[in-house]
Amino acid sequence: MQELIERIVAASGLSPEKAEKGLGIMLNLIQTQGNQNKVQELFDKLPGAAELALAQGGDGAGKGGGGLLGMLAGGMMGGPLAAISKLSAAGLSMDQIKALGTTTLDYAKEKAGAPLVKEVAGSIPGLSGYV
Repeated sequence: MQELIERIVAASGLSPEKAEKGLGIMLNLIQTQGNQNKVQELFDKLPGAAELALAQGGDGAGKGGGGLLGMLAGGMMGGPLAAISKLSAAGLSMDQIKALGTTTLDYAKEKAGAPLVKEVAGSIPGLSGYV
């Protein structure tokens, strides 16, 4: 995951700590919202992904970190909006969130192949259009 975090830092201008937290939030979204068999297959090709999702992904919205927007996004609007709320609460701008997402998708396609990444993203409502 360190290589991916370094790429995110370069693409987004985030500090390594914020890049790691943002990546963890994004991986947690994938882990909790995606097709579990396909997510496991993807995470097997991305060593450290499951651990980072667990360590970083649970913070923010839904645990008091996202305020009303976080509660609405997490409880009523689904995973991707909750993740955006958590990323915003962690201090990321929309441009940084986009850089994080694009860099992560590109890295996942390199390591696991575009077809698997597309299957995983396709299993998460609201994400299939970004792959």
